[in-house]
Amino acid sequence: MVRTAECARIPHRSFRNSPPSAHTKGKPRAATKKKPPGHMGEASPLLNAERAGSGRRTRRTLDKEADVDVAAEFWSLTSMALQVSLSTFARIALISIDSAFLGHLGTSALAAAALSSTWTNVPLAAVWSGASALVTLCGQAWGAKNGNLAGIWLQMGLVVVTVLMVPVMIWYWCVGFVLEISTDDEEVVRLGIRFARILSFSIWPSLIYACVRLYFQAMGIMSPVTVVGTLSIGVACAANYILIFGAFGWDGLGFDGSPLSTVIASWFQPITLISYCIFYKKMHLQAWDGWNLAAFTPDRLKIFFNIAGPVAANSLVSNLANSALALVAAKLGSDIIAANAVISGLWSLLWALFWGYGSATQIRVANYLGANRPKAAKTLALLGFACTVITVVTLAIATLMLRETLFQLYTNDDMLLQLCMLVQPIFITGYMIESIEILTSSVLTAMGEVTITAWTSSLGVWCIELPIAYFGGVVFGFGFPALWYGVCLMEVVKLSVYIFVLSRINWSEMARRAVENMEATSESDTEMEAESLQFAIAEAENAPGGLAPVVRSPAPQQLATPSGRKHQWDQIEDGTRLRSPFFGGSTPRSDSFSQA
Repeated sequence: MVRTAECARIPHRSFRNSPPSAHTKGKPRAATKKKPPGHMGEASPLLNAERAGSGRRTRRTLDKEADVDVAAEFWSLTSMALQVSLSTFARIALISIDSAFLGHLGTSALAAAALSSTWTNVPLAAVWSGASALVTLCGQAWGAKNGNLAGIWLQMGLVVVTVLMVPVMIWYWCVGFVLEISTDDEEVVRLGIRFARILSFSIWPSLIYACVRLYFQAMGIMSPVTVVGTLSIGVACAANYILIFGAFGWDGLGFDGSPLSTVIASWFQPITLISYCIFYKKMHLQAWDGWNLAAFTPDRLKIFFNIAGPVAANSLVSNLANSALALVAAKLGSDIIAANAVISGLWSLLWALFWGYGSATQIRVANYLGANRPKAAKTLALLGFACTVITVVTLAIATLMLRETLFQLYTNDDMLLQLCMLVQPIFITGYMIESIEILTSSVLTAMGEVTITAWTSSLGVWCIELPIAYFGGVVFGFGFPALWYGVCLMEVVKLSVYIFVLSRINWSEMARRAVENMEATSESDTEMEAESLQFAIAEAENAPGGLAPVVRSPAPQQLATPSGRKHQWDQIEDGTRLRSPFFGGSTPRSDSFSQA
């Protein structure tokens, strides 16, 4: 039970001061949104908090907005952008390693692995993304000083992904029929089936690692996760080289060495993290009370799936669109599949470098809106736009100057290099347009306008990009360039919609709405910024290894906005607010905290 002294330090909607009764212990609390008159326990704190909230709202409304220190904001924005970009780049680098090694084995090898991974990634990414519910659940339990509950959420995540691993593995072993529909190249189909079946042994360890990593990150334990992620890159490089090309007189396994190296890296991650954090440092004792399957109550399962379900569904739809585009590329031949994999790999690396500003702008704009500073929020949006444009133009010029050199990281095949150079101007144009589109989407997300961005993105992919790619590339015979013309046109339409919406936005009204949401969660601006930044870093690292494709126009980070966070909090513990000092920030815990 949490001590009363500790309770006093938690905001008014954290948890009860009175101990749970025997028949309610270990179960989620019932809804407490309305209490009858004279209700004991929370009545006075809530009334006092409401008065305090009202006063805070009045002060925010009446205070004159301070001027923005643009120079200070630039450095703050850049600092946040670097943290997110470095985390994203490290994850993309791990994904790109397999592509780089396979590309040097030949066109068929790269095409088979790319096509196979595109289809196998659909169910895996859905389960993987669903596991990100632990970011919210464990973070909130930890913030409420309820370590046992954080451990229960981890247990639930481990059990759920272990059960869901079975159908995912079956899909890996049966992916051959989809590959046969996708392409007529028998060699690509044969290698793709073999690639998927070997890779299937990486499913379970990668999902376990996702759960354990998010669990520790929610407790503010970041360094071991970062170190393991960095070491994984070295392990993947060494394993790919040795298993594919051999060493010390051994000729290697050739193509089979690539998926096998991914399996090795996938097992290395959870074994290393668990060995260090659990067996050696005993860090889990702060939020772990042993296995307890009786704690898997229907209410808790409902809470888990209410958060994990929408995230998994969004990932499923996004990856289906990505697979559909790969299907169009497959109809154009194995050379196009391989060339598209090379182009997409380069796009992923470039995206990682500029996405930091998009994520940082979203967080800062959301915070200023929550502080009822609409002019400052607008200034930050313009500053983020300027930083993004400068970054993207610099990267575009560097890409044009390097020409074939960048593509040679992935392949030395002359035919593939010619195909890549054929679409390079279109690719760079699409990349520049898309970078601005992602930034405007981030600003809208910061305002809580997630519905607009979600529908525009989905309709753009299914109604513009895919039809142009299919009819232009396959039906009318324009080939590979049609795929990227479809990307450019889709991004122009999306950007136009977002700019139109932004031009009609009432920033003061957005700030008023954000203030209400901020007060509903009882969070300070500093807490929200720190939590949102660490959430962005956690999400940047959240992707399965191997040749998993990176979906363009990433889903907006709803937790980084006042309205999105309020929606998440309302789903936890039947609407009871549990403050999360999420990643770093609050009172240090001792091992005795496991008794909370």
